[in-house]
Amino acid sequence: MEIFALHSEYLSSNQGRHERGVMNVRAVVKNGPGPGFDLVDLEAKPLGSRDVLVEIEAAAICGTDLHIYDWNAWAAGAGLPESFIVGHEFSGRVVAVGDAVRMVKPGDKVSAESHVACGQCYQCLNGLQHICGNLKVIGVHTDGCWAEYAVVPECCARPIPEEIDFHTAAIMEPLGTSIRCAQLAEVSGNTVVVTGCGPIGLGAIAAAQAFGAANIVATDIVPSRMELGQQMGATHVLHGVQDDVGVLVRELTQGVGADAVIECSGNIPALQAAFKYLRKGGRVVLVGLPSQPLTLDVGPDLAFKEATVRGVHGRRMYETWQTMESLLVKGLIDPKPIITHVLPMAEYEDGIHLCKSGEGCKVLLLPK
Repeated sequence: MEIFALHSEYLSSNQGRHERGVMNVRAVVKNGPGPGFDLVDLEAKPLGSRDVLVEIEAAAICGTDLHIYDWNAWAAGAGLPESFIVGHEFSGRVVAVGDAVRMVKPGDKVSAESHVACGQCYQCLNGLQHICGNLKVIGVHTDGCWAEYAVVPECCARPIPEEIDFHTAAIMEPLGTSIRCAQLAEVSGNTVVVTGCGPIGLGAIAAAQAFGAANIVATDIVPSRMELGQQMGATHVLHGVQDDVGVLVRELTQGVGADAVIECSGNIPALQAAFKYLRKGGRVVLVGLPSQPLTLDVGPDLAFKEATVRGVHGRRMYETWQTMESLLVKGLIDPKPIITHVLPMAEYEDGIHLCKSGEGCKVLLLPK
């Protein structure tokens, strides 16, 4: 089984890490259907012509990783490989590249664009690579980054400025999604509601502040995440169940309603309520994933309001990255409070527990 690939020249330059030309790499692997992961040593394989070898500095735990760990209905039906290295959020340094690679070079500091586009479908040929018709995601459909070294396609190794530290770089993939949500919501000078203070929601709050939102109302039901919402720039933080969000929104807007809602919770009642306090002509940006089908009253909630509804599935390749890098370098966004725990990679089980319990927000795993 070929799980990992390394460049032969790099192998020969790392005496002591291998015997007889074979290098072992420690990685967290999903081995077949069912709950759980395994921490194993893998034998290295040759690097492909369009592949990039990255020495991982930090990797992050995402909700998708939790689904795969639990082997829930989504994971069971997602067509995942029989065995693969998990993880799709990382930072590191390029140590080798394939012969056909042109976008990065050894020594480059990189973050992870997790989407792997085919480059040939309708979407790819019309500037929509991020929703490619044949889209694959590293650490989901291909080998990922919970490892000492990761081999990723060239399109996934995004070179970033040296000013961005490795811990911040490891969460740029979800942060980019947050920034794109705020862009689509057109928050400047407006009242925006962000439902759900998980990593995406918290990033959206920070982006809304950077883009000049007048009021940022954040909701969640976990006290620690509500506190993070305020820390990231929310002007008002409400309990998503105990407080009436609509009442506050109408007070802030003289009865008009919210200009925009960025829905990050996946909570069906929260989303249904959002369409009630959305103003006429307002915008709803959907990134949270409800576990069940959603029912809306299309007439009053959508048609009569002429509401704009946009779905978000990741970052635009690579426009969002350019914006994000500029915001980070200029200090207009600081996502560090989102990182609540940093653990050795061998303690990934503890990291998963922290995420599931709600005690952890974004948890980083360090392979060395």
